[in-house]
Amino acid sequence: MRTAWRSWFWNIVLMVVMTVMAAVLTGVALSQKNAVSAVGFGIAALLCWTGFFRAPTLGVYAKPRGVVVREFTRTTTIAWDEILGVELAQGGGPPVVTGPTAPVIRRRGKGGRAITVELNALGGYGLFRHDASPGQRAVADLNEHLKHWRS
Repeated sequence: MRTAWRSWFWNIVLMVVMTVMAAVLTGVALSQKNAVSAVGFGIAALLCWTGFFRAPTLGVYAKPRGVVVREFTRTTTIAWDEILGVELAQGGGPPVVTGPTAPVIRRRGKGGRAITVELNALGGYGLFRHDASPGQRAVADLNEHLKHWRS
């Protein structure tokens, strides 16, 4: 059982943008006579190349061992037995993608206290569907997986 909430179209767009930026920055870094400028542009190019390779893996996945949240800078895996619930809550991310509310996972942290993980790596999941927001669909799908895991 594996569900991916991401849009290949937007991931490809991100890859193209990162490739163009990385190529331009690499060219500028190699043409610089000033060593400090060359290093600065080289670091920026390296970050863009990293983004190029990371873009295809962005998203939220329900896997047999838990939920995997792959964002641009980090990957978080939450085991099914740590998940207290999946719901919509007031999000801190951009409302363009998730709406005024964002899907969140409430999980059991160290010491038994609840931790909230915001799922803001939905990409363009269901961008052109009008029956519900991407966040609402993600919450419904993850709750279905959670119910299946608990049974």
